[in-house]
Amino acid sequence: MKKKKAGMPLDEVFGKAEKDPRWKEAYAKADIEVRLALEIANARTKARMTQSQLAKAVGTTQSVISRIERANQNLTIKTLSKIAATLHTALIIRLRHMR
Repeated sequence: MKKKKAGMPLDEVFGKAEKDPRWKEAYAKADIEVRLALEIANARTKARMTQSQLAKAVGTTQSVISRIERANQNLTIKTLSKIAATLHTALIIRLRHMR
């Protein structure tokens, strides 16, 4: 017996929400956080470090690094700077006009 795939098209999930400026703002913010989380996780992996090793070098705990990599932790520029330095990467923060 073939299993049915559970799912729903994204347009049904989001419906009219995409037209709401508050939804767009929240989505954009989440996008930035997720991209940053992925960049940190990828840089850590490239540096061949575990979450625990990175945490110790930065002066935090493994659970904080885990939350950072899941985009579930608010970050300060100071913490980002420590992570970047530990991973031998440059932290570049820019402001640019939105379209």
